[in-house]
Amino acid sequence: MKHLIILISVMILKSCGSSQDVASIANESEMNKEETISGTYILDELGKIKVTKELTLKFDAKTNVVSGFSGCNHFSGNYSIDGNSISFSERRTTMMMCEGEANQLEQKMFDMLAKANSFELSNGQLKLKNDDSVLSVANETIVAESRQSGTNINVTYKATTRGFFEMIWVENNVLKYTNDRNLKDISRHELSEAQFSEVMTLYQNLDLESLPSLEPPSKTFQYDAAAFATLEVNEGEKTYKTNGFDHGNPPKQIALFVEKILSIKEKVGKQ
Repeated sequence: MKHLIILISVMILKSCGSSQDVASIANESEMNKEETISGTYILDELGKIKVTKELTLKFDAKTNVVSGFSGCNHFSGNYSIDGNSISFSERRTTMMMCEGEANQLEQKMFDMLAKANSFELSNGQLKLKNDDSVLSVANETIVAESRQSGTNINVTYKATTRGFFEMIWVENNVLKYTNDRNLKDISRHELSEAQFSEVMTLYQNLDLESLPSLEPPSKTFQYDAAAFATLEVNEGEKTYKTNGFDHGNPPKQIALFVEKILSIKEKVGKQ
């Protein structure tokens, strides 16, 4: 009887040991899974300062394009990753002039991107670093599923005044445009893979819920000094439309997107 008790005890101990080994292997396997920088991140900390304004970084892992909002302007550029090393280059921004806190915050963010040479990514939290010094802390946010898929887009840009009319549609990978008020003479352009990727990256950065409340930076359209422009987005059963703004001077929150579709239209219109 004594020997039987000892034998059972040994078997239990071995069983516990095996379970611990399995758990250890599982945990190690989980830790070895590498996360990829992709999607939209909202900054919580910049340097040692807690960020109260929504600053964003949007990474497109397919094209290595980064874009976002820096407190004053929207921007885009390129990034490259090698292991845990990262670098940012060829930054392009909208040209809004800001003063005070917004301008200082933007400069700090651009300085951070210029200094960043490494990163840590864990459970959706992204730390950009300069060697061992943490420059910023950001957390991944979820983009609406229909936009996150990166394939569906239905946008209309319209600008009109007494002597001018322009309408541009982006429907998935097709851009259509016309200067005909009767909408009879419509041109069609199929976006290249690179053009579509750039448009989708900027589209995914749009805060659709805020579109109806965006304030135009200028209103010279009221005196016929500029065309009256609007941007309308259809997503699922919902429609989001901006207030009117001056053609050529959209609200900064949509400026990069508007400028991109206008530039593509101008380019293909000359071909």
